Amino acid sequence: MIVLVVKTSRRSFGEGASGEGLPGVSSHPSMSDSRRMLVVESPDRLLAKQLILALSNLLPIGCLKVLIYSESYETKYNLLGGPLDMDIPLEANVLVLRIEADDAEQALQGSLESCRVRVRRRPLPNPRNPRLLERYRQLLLDSEVHHTVLDATIRSTREHWVSKAKLVYQMSRQKEITPSMHVSNVFNVVRGCSEEDRDVVMFWQEGLSKVYKESVIATIHQLPH
Repeated sequence: MIVLVVKTSRRSFGEGASGEGLPGVSSHPSMSDSRRMLVVESPDRLLAKQLILALSNLLPIGCLKVLIYSESYETKYNLLGGPLDMDIPLEANVLVLRIEADDAEQALQGSLESCRVRVRRRPLPNPRNPRLLERYRQLLLDSEVHHTVLDATIRSTREHWVSKAKLVYQMSRQKEITPSMHVSNVFNVVRGCSEEDRDVVMFWQEGLSKVYKESVIATIHQLPH
């Protein structure tokens, strides 16, 4: 078991929604299969909520389907909070984190300062090591980065990778519709993107709006073939 001591507040993960649910999240499509699911266990509903909100700021909101707290395991969500005794099937390939507070007073205020986060269960290892993961790891583990700088950098990084997802989506759809487009692997064409980033980019594409996708298809159909 790996034990992490959180020395930062939720703000350090970037600014985001603070309500009971995430506005607009449930209406967007998301990958709900267990390969992309994270469960936060906590005896305190508020702590589970704050950690889920913090983690959600690392991802495009359209990719997420969030349930802040549930007494039972739900497979249709990819960010789920629940009690310590939540019954998670053994065959479920999920990441399970457990968060508990060392300071009861801070916990009552919904602060993540000095909370203890344990990795209780890991998904199967992925041989690919995406660049985005390395980027977030560098940012979040660097204690010298001020939280305001971290907020801005995470937001910029997130937008940068959304742009990559858009470009890959455009090129992939054009390749399907326009046979004359000779690109064997669009991931090798997009700058700063490689085969190792495939899982990240494909997942982030799900956060693209329906209107955006329809406009891309309409534009491609208007191009001379």
